[in-house]
This record gives sequence, structure tokens and C-alpha cells, in this order.
Amino acid sequence: MRTTAILCGLLGLLLTSCAGTIDRRVDPDAPDAVGGANLQSQDIRTMADQMARDIGSSGLLTSQAAGQTVTFYITSMKNESADVINKSIILMKLRTELFRGLGSKIRVIDRSAEGLDDVRREREAKRSGAVAGNEGKVGAILGADYVLKGVIQDRVQQSGKMKSAYYLVTFELLDLETGELKWTNSYETKFESEKSVITR
Repeated sequence: MRTTAILCGLLGLLLTSCAGTIDRRVDPDAPDAVGGANLQSQDIRTMADQMARDIGSSGLLTSQAAGQTVTFYITSMKNESADVINKSIILMKLRTELFRGLGSKIRVIDRSAEGLDDVRREREAKRSGAVAGNEGKVGAILGADYVLKGVIQDRVQQSGKMKSAYYLVTFELLDLETGELKWTNSYETKFESEKSVITR
């Protein structure tokens, strides 16, 4: 009898916990209900959109001489903030927005270690005859005119349960022939929140 009561109690707790589970799709631009003083999905989306539009309107990536197309790559982003941030999600979103906005007017190069290894291995396999390639499609690995890089910085203050966090994300477009800084812009946001077990 006692065992049955215990089992019924455990089953009741299990059903209660299942009934309280939240599982729903939300708009990535909506404020994050989880809260916390850190960069959120809407910041990443807004940031990528603003930076891509600004770079596009500057004309730097589309103002080459007739018959030429600007080549550039996006390097890794430095995170100098106190938060653990997935930096690649910011850069991938920015690259996607640039592609969508400028399309065939630009050439984007993958200069990641993984990307370069893929190119080298494939070129070696084609040159050795191990695999077939498109006839006449032979050329040097593209050099880049510009590199786009970024840095995330923050200023965090804590007083009692309250936390304030100011984020500054800066992007720069560097001329790889002259070393001249050709374009820069920043995205900034600030949060205030009470200390919680989720975000500190």
C-alpha cells in the first residue's frame, strides 16, 4: 500500500513537470524572455543588417575599375568582453547579409584554415589526376583586396543584484595592399538586469 502511494506521488510529480514544459517558436527579433545582460539574437541580426547596409552604401566593395571585382574575406572576430560569445554566428550572419545585398558585385574568399586546406587538397587531387576537374578551370588562389575584421568589447558594472553591461562591437575594412583603414563602424547596446542563476 505504501509503495503504491509513493509511485502514485512520483507519477503525479512527473505529470505536473511535463505539463509545465514550455516549447514554442519565437521571433528571433523579439526581446529575449530569458533576459540577462548580454548580446541577444535581435542584436546579432540588427548588427549584421546595419553593417552590411553601411558597407554596401559606402561603395568600397563595388567601386573597382571596369571589368574588375573586389575580393575580400572576413577574418575571425576578437572577443574582449567578459561573456562567452559564439563569434562565428556574428560573422556568418554578416557575410550572408553582404552576399544578399551585393551578390555578384563582389567575390568573397574563405581564408579560414579549414577552407584553405580544402582548396589545397582538391587542387592537388586534380593536378595529380586522382579526380577530374572542369576543363580549362585552372587558376591561382585568389588574393584579397580587403579584409573585414571585428572586435567585441564591454563595460560591466555590478551593484548588489543589479548588473549593467555596455557592449561595443566594432568592424573595420582594411586595404590589404596599402594597410589603410578604409571603413569602420560600430554597433552598441546596453543592458540592465538583476543577477540571476542563468546570467551573471
